[in-house]
Amino acid sequence: MNRLVALIALLVLIAGCATTSVSMQEGRRLAEAGRLEEALPHFEAALREEPNRAEARLAVASTRERIAARWLREAEKASDGGRRAEADALLARVLALDPANERARRLADAARLERRRAQWQAEAEAAWARGDAEGALSRLHEILVEAPRDGAALGLRETIEATLATAGRAGDPELAAALAKPVSIEFKDASLKQVFEVLARTSGINFVFDKEVKTDEPTTIYLRRATVKEILNAVLLAHQLERRTLDDGTLLIYPNTPAKARDHQNLTIKTFYLANTEPKVALSTLRTILKAKDVVADEKQNLLVMRDTPETIRLAGKLLAVHDLPEPEVMLEVEILEVKRSRLLDLGIRWPDLLTLTPLGSAANGLLTLADIKNATSRTLGATITPLSIAGGQGDTDINLLANPRIRTRNRETAKIMIGDRVPNITTTATATGFVAESVQYVDVGLKLEVQPSIYLDGEIAIRINLEVSNIVDQVKTKTGTLAYQIGTRNASTVLRLKDGENQVLAGLISDAERSSANKVPGLGDLPLLGRLFGGRTDDGQKTELMLSITPRLVRGMSRPALARSEFDSGPEGSPRAPATDLSAYTEVVPAPAQQTPSGEETKAR
Repeated sequence: MNRLVALIALLVLIAGCATTSVSMQEGRRLAEAGRLEEALPHFEAALREEPNRAEARLAVASTRERIAARWLREAEKASDGGRRAEADALLARVLALDPANERARRLADAARLERRRAQWQAEAEAAWARGDAEGALSRLHEILVEAPRDGAALGLRETIEATLATAGRAGDPELAAALAKPVSIEFKDASLKQVFEVLARTSGINFVFDKEVKTDEPTTIYLRRATVKEILNAVLLAHQLERRTLDDGTLLIYPNTPAKARDHQNLTIKTFYLANTEPKVALSTLRTILKAKDVVADEKQNLLVMRDTPETIRLAGKLLAVHDLPEPEVMLEVEILEVKRSRLLDLGIRWPDLLTLTPLGSAANGLLTLADIKNATSRTLGATITPLSIAGGQGDTDINLLANPRIRTRNRETAKIMIGDRVPNITTTATATGFVAESVQYVDVGLKLEVQPSIYLDGEIAIRINLEVSNIVDQVKTKTGTLAYQIGTRNASTVLRLKDGENQVLAGLISDAERSSANKVPGLGDLPLLGRLFGGRTDDGQKTELMLSITPRLVRGMSRPALARSEFDSGPEGSPRAPATDLSAYTEVVPAPAQQTPSGEETKAR
């Protein structure tokens, strides 16, 4: 009975192992065929059957990772192709498969933000179509805070700003409707209080005066076909006053002095995230142009934090929008060709030119004695003569060394290429005590190229080129046995200016060497034509030419910003402010009439 139970348990265990093995094998087969989604359930089944099996656990993890990577690639392609719903579905599948996938979460968050920005973009376009410039700019501002390089938002903002700059009406965020009412007004020697009473009745705006405002000061103003805002700005400017919005229908009027500005002027804190400009450069620009004091640069996060008036903040945003542009880049296609031609001609008859006579010793040990020299005969003299040889060889060698690098570099940045070897140069130093020390310095031998492009607005590229080609000419051994190298070098430096895609070839770096040697019978070897029969001659010629071909191709050029972004009003020197209203566009200054009403006031509201 016990044997039967043990046999059944063994069979169950074997069957379980066989099932696991089948699941793993089927999963591997499907995975090798690229059917990862079908392979994953088999690997998971194998892992459930044997939770401690490392092979199954690794197969499940790697298969999930490969499936997630494939779905993410498909989601990115769908997003780039504008198939947003398909991309969202794929990202949802990835997160269902692997909830901790950081890349999928990041893409899903980006997609959600993109949908929200698309909704804001639609709202901004609808607001601009209704003529609500402030509402449109407000929505565009929200978009550009999240995505400073959003092309659609930047384009619409540029259109709105250009239109408003041309019209001369940038509008205020508050009281826009009341301030935009058209009015014609004429006053002569009227008090400031009377002018504001008329503006209050016409526009419905409440005015609150600081205690130091002299409301009884006389003023003279003639403006026709102007808006309430234009008239208000003119009066404030003439009397050195400033205004502050208290609520939707109330303005505070106070003297435009530093002390009152500190008491009444609202300050805004703005964080500018920079994508291309260094914070210290942007900081210097704001302090120089806008006289900004409360501004801090964060080099680590590449941002600026600024505290100033809303007008100055808006001016800072305009300045940074012009400065914070991507660096231009260029791809340099370079071809370097070194052509080396060698010609060797060895032709003629080399006659024996040396006869050596050696006395032979007669002793058994072969030693030579004085008697042997004294009694030398033709039998006791050994003779050695150089052999006669006929030379008839010619060799031609052509060597082409080609380097074809493609260098991508930013504007005014130096790119370097080195193709060759680093040869050790050993220096020996001996001290007074007799101690000898050796130091090794490495010298670059081969091809070295340095290029520095300068990209201009017209699409042309100025390139500074430094080219050096060096090679080992000879090896020299010093008295101490140290090996030194003789290095031959050719250099070329130039600055040229090319258009995008224009090719330029630099050539003419030629090294030409001719060597000739002869071994001939005196007199006979100098005979014309027959001289080759009485001597040998070797002619060796080597010619090397270096050529450089360079073609610049713009990857990202420089574009001139629109006029509305590159030129705008900044207010007076002591108080920078956002673009001011151009009164000449909507007002007409008229001379004083011959007769004035007794009250000195004539007001027309349209």
